[in-house]
Amino acid sequence: MPWKKYEFKGEEVYVRVLPAGKPIVHRGRVELRYRLGASKSYKAAPENVTDINGEVVTDEAMGGSSAAAATSKAALKEQPSTPPDEHTIIIYTDGACSGNPGPAGIGVFIQRPESTLELSEYIGSGTNNIAELTAILRALEKITEAEQETNIHLYTDSGWSLGVLIGGWKAKANLEIIGAIKEQMTRLPKLELLKIKGHAGHPGNEEADRLATQAARRESSAEPRERAKKR
Repeated sequence: MPWKKYEFKGEEVYVRVLPAGKPIVHRGRVELRYRLGASKSYKAAPENVTDINGEVVTDEAMGGSSAAAATSKAALKEQPSTPPDEHTIIIYTDGACSGNPGPAGIGVFIQRPESTLELSEYIGSGTNNIAELTAILRALEKITEAEQETNIHLYTDSGWSLGVLIGGWKAKANLEIIGAIKEQMTRLPKLELLKIKGHAGHPGNEEADRLATQAARRESSAEPRERAKKR
């Protein structure tokens, strides 16, 4: 996506925008960079950036590349390489926090061929990114040794998590939990991490969101709940 020059706190910055020139708002924030060619992004409330009819530049001009774009696209893949069948394990994860940082919770919804498992866990004070990563880690920890060779499709609405886990993005924080997830990934050769649009009415994603939000709001965990699927 291109970038457009805006004003932010008296400075001219570049904001990531849609092709039509409107800022992309994700989780209530826009992405901005302070100068052309900068690689580090910052987040800001959309009401704090002012349109000054500035220039629009391509992602390549900002400092991106076709290779980076291809990596990003791969990281945000929405469809699995192997279509699900009756043996596939399908997982939805989500993280939530009240404030960023603030009381944080995770939600995991695992659909096995014979049962479903729900996890709603309060993880204390943390950031949204920590909650998203922790949800993925908890989900992978629930995969048993007998299931290691099974096709597993894990869906998250966190593009950032996908970027640092499989997209080649360099993380400067949360390295311990990222490392723990990657260690889990090495034992699951048929695992695919996939992007799903949040709050779009998908039942599995909505369930994971409900479980995460419940934990964050109540500041408490619930007992894992496993249910046999109806025949």
